Amino acid sequence: MGPDGRYINKYIAYTAGVAPASQPRFALVVVINDPQAGKYYGGAVSAPVFGAIMGGVLRTMNIEPDALATGEKNEFVINQGEGTGGRS
Repeated sequence: MGPDGRYINKYIAYTAGVAPASQPRFALVVVINDPQAGKYYGGAVSAPVFGAIMGGVLRTMNIEPDALATGEKNEFVINQGEGTGGRS
């Protein structure tokens, strides 16, 4: 930690959510301090952990997946690589 109390070249990746989205019964927060392997975004580090845990909970509790709404346009965005965003 730097003299001003800020992290220096350290990251915290987190993902939070509820499930199922239509009628939430479970809430989960995954926090990973100082992630390694060059990735530090929540979507790359903590979201896969969130998905594995929440998926297991939903399967164990026999919760059916939410159905996609019909007649609505569903869009998907594919990230071709990590951004070049910096930290303050």
